[in-house]
Amino acid sequence: MLQTTIIPLSETSTHTCTLKRIPNESRFHVVDPNVIEKVEKSGKYILTYQEADTAQLNISELRKEMGSPNLDLCTTKIEEIPYLVPLSDRKIPITFFRSSTQEKQPVIVFIHGGGYIGGSTSVLRNQCRFLAEQSASTVISIDYRLAPECPFPAAFDDCKDVIQWIIQNADSWNLDSGNLTVAGESAGGSLAVACGLSDIGKYINLVIPIYGALDISSATDLDYWNYDNYAVIPEHKKYVITRLNRFRNLNAVLQNLYITSDSEIKNPAVSPLYTSDLSNLSNVLIIEAEYDYFRLSNDIFAERLITSNIPCEIIRYQGMDHGFYDRLGYCEQTKDCILEISKRIR
Repeated sequence: MLQTTIIPLSETSTHTCTLKRIPNESRFHVVDPNVIEKVEKSGKYILTYQEADTAQLNISELRKEMGSPNLDLCTTKIEEIPYLVPLSDRKIPITFFRSSTQEKQPVIVFIHGGGYIGGSTSVLRNQCRFLAEQSASTVISIDYRLAPECPFPAAFDDCKDVIQWIIQNADSWNLDSGNLTVAGESAGGSLAVACGLSDIGKYINLVIPIYGALDISSATDLDYWNYDNYAVIPEHKKYVITRLNRFRNLNAVLQNLYITSDSEIKNPAVSPLYTSDLSNLSNVLIIEAEYDYFRLSNDIFAERLITSNIPCEIIRYQGMDHGFYDRLGYCEQTKDCILEISKRIR
């Protein structure tokens, strides 16, 4: 496990989070070498923000670019069972990942990212396998419908309805419905929180957003968002600005393709930060990347949970950017993240 340091959640906060340190690094506010290498290898520095023209966007090519190379770290056999969930008006593909056992297993519903317009179970297959092995749980990954073909609320409805189906059919699959976690990364993290806020949240023991997109409002409309809120040493600033602008740009894309009107932006099922009702959430583990475009919204949401007396733990990965969960086997933080989740499930 990575070395940890307890730090304030923000400069003005009285609450704290656990900072997971970059291996072999004693400095603070530095970018992880993996992130530096990725930016330098691309040769693209985005130091000035310019909104993308979605009319000229090639969705197929963008979907192909999502995800990163990753490795299977499992040392035991993990079964993979694809299944079509029969809902009242549609069928949603899911995949079970589990070790062979006669005992009922805890359930982790995992919701992939991809800005609501891409991503799939196959992109994070190795992560689901490793999470199932390390947590001794059944991991169920949902391939929800994607925008622009199926805009909001399709993804949210699919995830919520599949979770309801899992609860109702737990005995048939030898699942312990009383030990249910819902986790997700990026857009999937937002969907995990949105499901936790809904009526189905009463049946969820733990919600885990991994760098969740908890507020998809435009940065120019937010009084809390500013480049200066991401402290970094001067020589690494170009890498941070590049990665922030990369996902600021993608946020504008998903706005245009996932929602059909501006009024939906602050719908809690789209941007959970704006919920007025936290009552269905019982326990939350927020996993952050220090230089993630959405980290500031995660910090504000964490503050709300803590002040509302909802158990909330925050783990922040030093020097990391949005998307690090993709890089299992190439990024030590990805493995550490899965081990931290597994520890809490066990």
